[in-house]
Amino acid sequence: MDTVNKEEAVKSTELSTTDLSTLYHKPILNREEASIFLGVSIRHIDNLIKRMDIPFSKSGRRTLFRRTDIDKYMESNNSQGGLINV
Repeated sequence: MDTVNKEEAVKSTELSTTDLSTLYHKPILNREEASIFLGVSIRHIDNLIKRMDIPFSKSGRRTLFRRTDIDKYMESNNSQGGLINV
């Protein structure tokens, strides 16, 4: 495991103890918080960013997400009976 992945693992562990209700009240989330909020890995968040599947903003080296945009993303990717609602 390289240094970057070790650092992300430590951050993920630290943030996993964050109360999810706290994230519901934050208007802006970073990558780690977005991964906790969505219940996916940071790598999956990075893949969503790379494919431009989820709206994000950059502030220097930080990648930020509006929680309302994440809510809309979840709504647009909701499925019923195995079919995606479009």
